[in-house]
Amino acid sequence: MAEQRLLLISRDDILGVSSGSRGDRLYRLLARLTRGDYQLLATAPQPEQWSREHGGPDDALLGPDSIRKRLSNAGGQIDGVYYVPRSLLTQKRNREDALRDMMKRYGVEPGDCYLFSSSRKFVEAAAGLGIRSTHLDDDHSLMNELKSLPL
Repeated sequence: MAEQRLLLISRDDILGVSSGSRGDRLYRLLARLTRGDYQLLATAPQPEQWSREHGGPDDALLGPDSIRKRLSNAGGQIDGVYYVPRSLLTQKRNREDALRDMMKRYGVEPGDCYLFSSSRKFVEAAAGLGIRSTHLDDDHSLMNELKSLPL
């Protein structure tokens, strides 16, 4: 088996693609990656939240539990959620420290990490550390970037 690789993806970016058939495709793709050599760690500024969505069930849970359930249904797994409060991310040093901590916890080198985020500052901090990082412009770019990862 190859070395473990770490996927760092913003929880909000995952949830942004989660609806309908696009969401099903996303979770199947993430499941395929996590059954291989990838560990998935979502990043989020705060713990999950409850939301009343128009047309949805009352008090629908948004966040890690919904990601965990859908990913499990697709045959994959999420290793966890790393909470980085927005207030900590206002300084470059704090962003870099958070990324170093994630790599240390998973025992991976920067070259074995892939970060996908709609936060330009987080992407820039990751790139500065040698992490393979991609700024997500829209919901489609996450799918396209994940499809291009080596298996």
